[in-house]
Amino acid sequence: MSQEKVTILDVAREAGVVPSTVSRVLNGYPDVSEETRARVLEVIKQLGYKPNRAARVFRTGRTQTISVILPMVGTDFYTRLVNTIDNELAQYDYDAALFPLLSQRRLERYRDPTALPYHADGLIIVSLNPDSLFPNGDIPGGIPTVLIDIYHPRYDTVTVDNVKGGYLVGQHLAARPAETFAIMVKERFDTPFASGVFRDRLIGFKQALLDAGQKLPDENVITVEFSWDGGRIAIREILNRYSGPLNIFASCDLLARGVMDELGYRGLTVGEEIRLVGFDDQPWAADYGLSTVRQPIEAMGAFAVSLLFRRMSAPDQEPTHQVFEPQLIVRQSSRGGEIMN
Repeated sequence: MSQEKVTILDVAREAGVVPSTVSRVLNGYPDVSEETRARVLEVIKQLGYKPNRAARVFRTGRTQTISVILPMVGTDFYTRLVNTIDNELAQYDYDAALFPLLSQRRLERYRDPTALPYHADGLIIVSLNPDSLFPNGDIPGGIPTVLIDIYHPRYDTVTVDNVKGGYLVGQHLAARPAETFAIMVKERFDTPFASGVFRDRLIGFKQALLDAGQKLPDENVITVEFSWDGGRIAIREILNRYSGPLNIFASCDLLARGVMDELGYRGLTVGEEIRLVGFDDQPWAADYGLSTVRQPIEAMGAFAVSLLFRRMSAPDQEPTHQVFEPQLIVRQSSRGGEIMN
């Protein structure tokens, strides 16, 4: 077999694997057994296969790349989501190219239809509103697009029911009477960085309290920056204002971790007099004993990738809106004080 004609399909056939496995070996993914990896590499050597992306782009018009525009990188939520997206794309022999927004300067660059993100075969936008990103919400170049963590009627979307998630927390804490606070993330609704998810969580939380005959005073909603330190700042303000039993809803686990660390520094613990619930169920939450709302982040990422390839193959289909159900996970941080009927 001449080297010029060797393809990834030839390698897969000779090695007795599927093409995506060959792709994962070539890209260094760890989730391939050493035996399979060695067999694939040996076949690649025997056949003289050499990947040629430039030739493939010229031949097919496809870059084998999906752009991912997101607010930032490095947080638990985005790390888990991006890892899932990248792993799923490997099954299609595609790669993810990340474009964190980060600043107004980048926003202006990404509004240019000739910008690098739109040189890909498809686009995933995470936690950002196209109406704020682009004039009239129009994706530059009409590139196939899926949104994650935000709803938009004109695009395929993958979200979790944040209102219901907040409601579950409110129900849970309403059964444990105490002065109640909510720690929210600042969302500036005149910028692309506002997805509305934290607002929705608060709406559900307040409604559950009302349904239980309770009301969350406006002054008991503490708004801070999206950071670990934001949680510490919020609990300091709460403790300066109130010294009795507390119920606290932190609208994300990052804030909840800051709360727990500050309480630990002060020699206080959560679970009895101070009850705390977060939102996300990050991998470390179980070790912290944190009650939280579980978002199926990996399932959301996987579904978004499948939805994008469906859109790429059928660009004129009606938008699909997939809403995942949240689940309240109760741990030590909020078990104390329940009213027994």
